[in-house]
Amino acid sequence: MRRLLYLPVALLAYWAGFWALGQTGPAPMPAIFPAGALLYLEAKNFSGLVTDWNASAEKAAWLASSNYDAFEKSRLFLKLGEAQKEFAVAAGVPPDYAMLGAVAGGGSAIAMYNIGDLHFLYATHLASARAMDTALWKARGSFQTRRAGGVDYYVKIDAQSHRVAAFAYSGDLLLLATKEDLIAGALELAARVARPPVASEKWFQDATAAAGAPGELRLVYNLERLLETPHFRSYWVQRNATRLSEFSAGAADLDRVRGEFRERRVLLRTNAAAAVTDESPTGQLMAMVPDDAGFYRATLRPSVENVARWISGRFLSASAGVAPQSKEAPAVENTAQAGTESDLETRIDLAPLNDDRDARDYRRVLAFFAAKKIDGMLEVSRSVVDPDQVFVGLQSALVVLSDSWSAFPDLDLATAVRGRVLIVGNSQELVDAIARRAGASPAAGAVYAAGWRHARELSNFEKLTRLIDFPQAPPGDAHEPMFFSENMASLGGVLRRVLSAEVTMHDAGSMLRETVLYRVAP
Repeated sequence: MRRLLYLPVALLAYWAGFWALGQTGPAPMPAIFPAGALLYLEAKNFSGLVTDWNASAEKAAWLASSNYDAFEKSRLFLKLGEAQKEFAVAAGVPPDYAMLGAVAGGGSAIAMYNIGDLHFLYATHLASARAMDTALWKARGSFQTRRAGGVDYYVKIDAQSHRVAAFAYSGDLLLLATKEDLIAGALELAARVARPPVASEKWFQDATAAAGAPGELRLVYNLERLLETPHFRSYWVQRNATRLSEFSAGAADLDRVRGEFRERRVLLRTNAAAAVTDESPTGQLMAMVPDDAGFYRATLRPSVENVARWISGRFLSASAGVAPQSKEAPAVENTAQAGTESDLETRIDLAPLNDDRDARDYRRVLAFFAAKKIDGMLEVSRSVVDPDQVFVGLQSALVVLSDSWSAFPDLDLATAVRGRVLIVGNSQELVDAIARRAGASPAAGAVYAAGWRHARELSNFEKLTRLIDFPQAPPGDAHEPMFFSENMASLGGVLRRVLSAEVTMHDAGSMLRETVLYRVAP
């Protein structure tokens, strides 16, 4: 199972447009994929990417990590493994890394048409000598031969699982699909048969036009249809499907250059909003981030409720803070247990004491900000190891930009005021470090900007998570990977070469534009 790879992770070459159907020469990749895809991924050089991944220290580290051990036991992994076995039975060839390396050509693309059934079409430009040497081509005698677009293709169906394996080779193009109509459709489109390709669909045209020049990798997705898919809603790691409902489609382009991975994203709104023209408040706040901050996040014009909730929940909470409003029913827990003789002393004729400290603190903070027009909010955090080198503490501060400030409520917090800036935190040292930068030249503004300095925080994060998990699973005991100190910490270790990650977002009204920058050590 360590070599699970049911979906050939295919990548994109270039975007030329539906107009190229009328031109001479081979059609661009989007023009040979039948309409109806949920997402489309293309690479300029898939073979090079596979080679880089196989030779990387990250691959070896991840396969040996606790994070991968936990992934192997996940429902998603097991479902993919089941589909992998079914495809292997249907094709007579296991879809593993060996097969991936064999069918990875230059310009390549893959489109997903059904997430639940894992229906996809993969296409790659591959020299004939390599194509004829693949296990698929050598096994074609066990497939049924059919024809579309003047080209033979080969199809095989497993009677028990009904899983389909189909492939074809025409010119220098190798096609692989899990539905017969997908491969037949691609061959017809390559032969200029009149039928709609994915490149003719509005969501695809709009997203690629907004994205501009393609990167080394390009992902284009139909968000409206993805959100209708229960598998997407179940497995989408961000768990924010409701917030994505305002968008119709999106695209992301990734490039590698000079020790950086740069990702450009665009999300198209279904209904355009007013563009944000003044992003300068966040630029002023971002200039105040200390050089030794581990995490920072700036938000343009947050609500006073969000500001009050952040302060009361992070600094003042007697328990878990004031929870945001939720429209979902709480989970049911069975807490029934046998009583003891001490329960006989419990009064049942009096209501239990109600601890409303969190709510009272929240109301006090909310009342302070209620009359304010807040232009921007900056969160800053960093981890600090105690002098005894045993415990790790977290220093946090919130910076709020408004017109003017009066005295902040006496809540036993470190505070500072610098003109239009109010700084509140649990560490006077961090508050002072931020205050010293109050007059710095503004940075570039954004609707949202955030950063994580992985190189600075990783060792402290590993130390902190060991302290959290140690009482539950002392070292040396046989156990499932602990979530913090083993699962998550091992993933951080796999990405040890990542120095930092930064994201900036701009709102053009009809779309959101994001840039994510990963800085990586040599």
